[in-house]
Amino acid sequence: MISYELVNKTGVSANVNVLQSGNQYIFDYPCKSTSECTDYFVHLPRGTYKFELFGSSGGSSKGHVSSYRYSQTNCISPLLVKLYGGNVDCYLNNSIGGAGGYLSAQISLQSPVQAFFTLVGRGIFGHKTDNPCSPSSFEKGNMQPGGYGGGGSSSDHPYGTGCGGGQTAVKFQYNDLWHRVLVSGAGGGCDDNTDDDGSGGSGGNLTAQSWFYNGELTNSYYANSTFGFSFGQGEAARYDDANNSISVKVSQRVDIGGAGGGWFGVFSSQSGQGGAGGGSSWALTKDAVIPKGNIDSYNEFYYKLDSKPYAFDLNSEYLFDHVIHVPGIWEGNGKIILTIISNNLIQSCICKINIINSLTLYFQIFIL
Repeated sequence: MISYELVNKTGVSANVNVLQSGNQYIFDYPCKSTSECTDYFVHLPRGTYKFELFGSSGGSSKGHVSSYRYSQTNCISPLLVKLYGGNVDCYLNNSIGGAGGYLSAQISLQSPVQAFFTLVGRGIFGHKTDNPCSPSSFEKGNMQPGGYGGGGSSSDHPYGTGCGGGQTAVKFQYNDLWHRVLVSGAGGGCDDNTDDDGSGGSGGNLTAQSWFYNGELTNSYYANSTFGFSFGQGEAARYDDANNSISVKVSQRVDIGGAGGGWFGVFSSQSGQGGAGGGSSWALTKDAVIPKGNIDSYNEFYYKLDSKPYAFDLNSEYLFDHVIHVPGIWEGNGKIILTIISNNLIQSCICKINIINSLTLYFQIFIL
């Protein structure tokens, strides 16, 4: 049977937050803090499972985020939002955060697997001091901390800023970025609450959305399966010039939002008229695009943390199918819904019982 517990039971304020109903388990965010948390350790027996992942949303000056926006005039169909369990409406307003993405996929496990579920924190909007445009506004302790799971932090500003949400993920065998098999990208944070529209992009899809700059969607600085700010991590607001050569080079040093986490986290506009992008989603399938060689990981300020090759390949026993991506339909912390489609252990027991019954009947007939 399925069993689960928190990876770290000390050092964070966390409680198991799982609702079971029949063959379905709903894993919700277990922590009080949106930026400091722990993962779930989950034992999955042989069987066929459906996973549904909801990435978290970015910090928003209006208190709510919008469903995926194509522009300032239209959004993704509300019927699509409802169909896949989303909780957002089309919200055409300025300086709002991006919604988290949705990913569903199925897998048949031929042997038990030790899994790790990363349930993640949403981006928040706010400020800590009244000292804008100074180096202290970009010191980690004064910033709005990004959501647990790779969200980028936003600058401190008297009119507030929004940080990025974290990416919801499922990992097999080992709890690190290189063992992720499913990822749902998070939304990006916004600029301050004034009239200029620096909104965050939505998370989700294999290629995620960039940010809105003065109300116009930017078509560069996005994340996909091989490209982004960093593997798993969204970019933070900066005071200094970029360490990452493909980031926006110069910061305006004002009300700057943090970017969303994802398979690849994305970039921040580093501007007081722009938001930050949403992170990409990804699933390990027979057609998956996997970065070659070692994949570097960096923190939100682009200081290198580690470098490893991805743990699985396209011949892996952990390939998913029936994959569905929907960007920008979720507001709040991340969520995972796990549904047991069939339990091979039960089926095996039934088969053995049937075989025993058949043999018993055979011997009864033979004796007669």
